[in-house]
Amino acid sequence: MPARRILAALITVLWLPSASLADGAIPFSSKNSLWGETFRTIDDDVKALIQAPVKNPGKTGKILAGIGLLVLLDKPLTRTYQNTVEKAFDGFALPQLPWEKKLADLGLASEDVWMLSGIAGSYAYGALTGDERSKRAALLSSKALALSFVTSQLVLKSVIARKRPCADLDQPNCSDGTFTDNPLDFGNFHGISVSPDGYGTAMPSYHFTQYFAVARVYSGVYGDSWIPFGAAGLLAVSNIRGHRHWVSDMVAGTALGIGIGEIVLRNSDAYRAGGLTAAPLVTQNGTGLSFGVSF
Repeated sequence: MPARRILAALITVLWLPSASLADGAIPFSSKNSLWGETFRTIDDDVKALIQAPVKNPGKTGKILAGIGLLVLLDKPLTRTYQNTVEKAFDGFALPQLPWEKKLADLGLASEDVWMLSGIAGSYAYGALTGDERSKRAALLSSKALALSFVTSQLVLKSVIARKRPCADLDQPNCSDGTFTDNPLDFGNFHGISVSPDGYGTAMPSYHFTQYFAVARVYSGVYGDSWIPFGAAGLLAVSNIRGHRHWVSDMVAGTALGIGIGEIVLRNSDAYRAGGLTAAPLVTQNGTGLSFGVSF
């Protein structure tokens, strides 16, 4: 099954490198090793994601209160969104990439292919030109993308189990039971869904989570928010009616994505502050290397 292959690949990305490093499958990393920087901080990223609500109760409370208020106002807000934003961008779609059809079996949307192609292109550019920032942004973004999938798609959507809104809340037609005109229609549990099916998978928006997680990583690495967040917005409005979300779903996904990107950046910077250093050593008895580890 395509979904099963996606899940297996993400589990491999998230967990196997940590074990492989211990076994020497990936060369031992110094603090300047981009691969080491990416994979050796996975445990810290996962811990930080789990502990974030407890360690930041004030900020978490404000975000949840804001999202809760949006949920209560979701019907008029989403109706307005459908009649204005969706109407303005209706029909807009990014052009199809030449290799998009070959990835169709993986269940990737066109916007997913664009984002993954951008990350791959960023790493390729860095490898060809020696641009370390470009490679670092690509590697950290790949990790942020995997964390977004697990956190948003596998965990939160399954627990919250909210129905998506009807395509037209002015004249709702939700007779098949998949969609609803009731923003309080939660608890439609269906188990873990690894594919973006419609039933009970509204909150948070996975696409908004991944777009803004990647945008936050690139903005942090390059010190520029306009281009990465502008690109995230462009992805969000491409095929806009296909997203089918309440406004609060999109806000929750955006906040979660930015938080994931922030955690990935913070742990990466902390890793860079420590690590293994090596320097030439010359004494009267000969020459060699001096190694040191900082914590």
